[in-house]
Amino acid sequence: MAARTGDPFQGVIGRRIAAWAIDATLLLILSWVAWGGAALLTVLTIGLAGGLLLLPWALILPILYGTLSIGSPLSATPGQAAMGLVVQSEVGGTAPSFGQAFTSTTLYALSWAMGGVALLAPLFSARSRTLHDLFSGTLVLRRSRAVQPACKPGRSDQVQNQGLAAEDG
Repeated sequence: MAARTGDPFQGVIGRRIAAWAIDATLLLILSWVAWGGAALLTVLTIGLAGGLLLLPWALILPILYGTLSIGSPLSATPGQAAMGLVVQSEVGGTAPSFGQAFTSTTLYALSWAMGGVALLAPLFSARSRTLHDLFSGTLVLRRSRAVQPACKPGRSDQVQNQGLAAEDG
């Protein structure tokens, strides 16, 4: 088992905000590409592919982006990785599953859709956790101070909890 040095949650809120700015910029570019591609395809098919323009790209792209990024071996969105953050499963400190990544990302998108008030939760959490972190069973922490699992991912029966599953407060 690797030892932890320092507080893995120190400075996470500021880094998450900067990561959000990076991810929002990347998503804006992806949105332009998706809309442009859908518009071009609509023109090329003489309107037959026009239904692609009606898709809620503003909801679909962020969910795909977050789920595929967090569920990847990187265990972070590109913005989070650039800011030295990593997403881990609350129990065992392993990489989050795609189910956890999807739950987290979907609840994050819904938090924004409801005005973003739920995103203020880290201000009242000892581990800087948002509500979508709590409900998906994930933690966002500094990569350099992340808890390393005691065994290979997928063998959660042998991984020790290492004290991270305690309630926030």
